[in-house]
Amino acid sequence: MTTDTLTTRDVFARHTGKDGSSYVEQHRVWDADLFFKAHRAHAAKEGGKADIQQITEEQYRKERK
Repeated sequence: MTTDTLTTRDVFARHTGKDGSSYVEQHRVWDADLFFKAHRAHAAKEGGKADIQQITEEQYRKERK
């Protein structure tokens, strides 16, 4: 019998609102592809410039300063 273990990992993202303003956040996720796919679908419904973009930890830390 095998047991699948779910492993979380941190991803870093730049969120852009429909008005074009943006901010960065760190998220702990189990499936990064599914996370970004879901957020992009939500952003598409928002319209305007709404988007989410994966960034590096270095970019995240630089923008948080």
